[in-house]
Amino acid sequence: MKGLETGKDKVKKICEALKKETLEPARQEADEMKAAAKREADAIIARAKDSAEEMLESARREIERQKQAFQASLSQACQQALNVLKEKIEHQLFNPILHQWITKPLQDPKVVAQLITAIVQAVEREGLNADLTAFIAASIPAKEVNQLLASEILQRLKEKSVLLSPIGGGIEVKLVQDHITLDLSDAAVAELVANYIRKDFRELIFGA
Repeated sequence: MKGLETGKDKVKKICEALKKETLEPARQEADEMKAAAKREADAIIARAKDSAEEMLESARREIERQKQAFQASLSQACQQALNVLKEKIEHQLFNPILHQWITKPLQDPKVVAQLITAIVQAVEREGLNADLTAFIAASIPAKEVNQLLASEILQRLKEKSVLLSPIGGGIEVKLVQDHITLDLSDAAVAELVANYIRKDFRELIFGA
């Protein structure tokens, strides 16, 4: 009986020895592998988190860049639209009204006769003996203008009368020999006046 128990003890010892020599190292190796796997998983998660944050930050920067580009583009588009609007207002409101203001009095036979007289007298004061030809708008009766001119003024005109022209109003006086034209037509006067008052008009309508 004692020998049998001794045999069991030996078997137990052998099992414990096998367990210690095989299972324990395997368990320890498994624990180490588990720990290594956890460390690797933690590292992967950390790298993924860093990468995600970098991607998110990059996306934020790109969104901000696009936002600034859009705002700059929108601001430029608004400024261009405003400039176009100003130009349309100037050309469609200012220029027609100005032309109307100027053309109407320049179609008055009395005003036309006064302009011709002033130019002829100015030429004479300068001592010029050139032949003069005076043109008026075809819409103004030449006979009426001739009647309003003094005889000495008519004598200074080459044709002894004013001539008709396609201008809208005002006059054109040509110094024939010198090939010089003194342009006081409605278009020329409107352009001259516009150059002086366009700035005031813009400040009045659009601000300084």
